[in-house]
Amino acid sequence: MRLLTRDETASWASGLGVELPEGQAVPEEQPDHLHQIRFLLPQTPGQVAWLCRFISTCLAPRDNCLLWVTEWGVWPSSENWHLYYRLRQSYSDQRLLHEAPGHLFLDYEEADLVSFLQLGVLSGWDMHLLPVLQYGGTDTARAFVSHDEWVALSHREIDQVTEWTESLRRAGYRLLSTGAA
Repeated sequence: MRLLTRDETASWASGLGVELPEGQAVPEEQPDHLHQIRFLLPQTPGQVAWLCRFISTCLAPRDNCLLWVTEWGVWPSSENWHLYYRLRQSYSDQRLLHEAPGHLFLDYEEADLVSFLQLGVLSGWDMHLLPVLQYGGTDTARAFVSHDEWVALSHREIDQVTEWTESLRRAGYRLLSTGAA
C-alpha cells in the first residue's frame, strides 16, 4: 500500500478518467455515466465486515484500488484514531490523514483494503473507492461510502448493478435506490 497526498490522490483519480467537478476537490457521488445502487449500512460489526468484503469483491478483478478518505470528524465518538494511525504506521507512514488521505492498494492487498475500508465505515468517514479493473477500461466501476450511513456501488453495465442488487437483497440490506446512467 502507498499513501498519497491530496494532490497526488487527485492526480491519480484524474489519470483514471475520474472527473473532479469544477470547484470541488473530490469525485461525484453519483456520476452520470454509471448505473448505481444505494443502500444503508448494516447495524452490527459482523455485518460491516461482510459488507467491506462484498464491496471489495464488487470492485474486482483489479490491478489496484484507490481508497480516498474525503471527510472525517463528522462523528468523533465513532472514530478510533489510535487504531487508524497504528494500522497506518504498520506501512511506515507517520503522516496525518489530512496530509495523505489517499490509500492505494495493489491487487494482492485485498485484506489491507478491506481492513482500512472497515475502519473507515466504523469511523463514519466519507470514502471513494476507485479501482483499476482488469476489464472495461478506466472508470468502469466505483464505490462511495457516506458518513450518513449509506453506500453507493456504481458500474458502467446495468447487468452488474442488477447482480449486486440481488446479492444485497438476499443478504437483507435495505435498498435506497437504483439508478440508470
